[in-house]
Amino acid sequence: MPAFDKRIGDFQAVNTQVLGISTDSPFSHDNWAKSVGISHYPLLSDIHRTVSKDYGVYWPEWNANVRATFVLDKQGKIRFVERYGKGELPDPDKILSEIRRLGL
Repeated sequence: MPAFDKRIGDFQAVNTQVLGISTDSPFSHDNWAKSVGISHYPLLSDIHRTVSKDYGVYWPEWNANVRATFVLDKQGKIRFVERYGKGELPDPDKILSEIRRLGL
């Protein structure tokens, strides 16, 4: 998400690593990142759908994942989840607020 890329310094200030994960191929990620200007956080490819299935965001009808944001603590425990409908995007301010509220 370009909005997260623009705010990467704010996430780093609260000791948070931002990652993008989708079922798209690495080639697709590279092209998309270049087209929208993402360069400050890694995009990971889940082409085997393992992560999306493990996290409960796999969308079998589309063979893809639904958009969601997960906040994990340092032990890997999920502390916050927010799922988004078609056309909805995560709000970096809301995610930063949740991170601060959780004291992570």
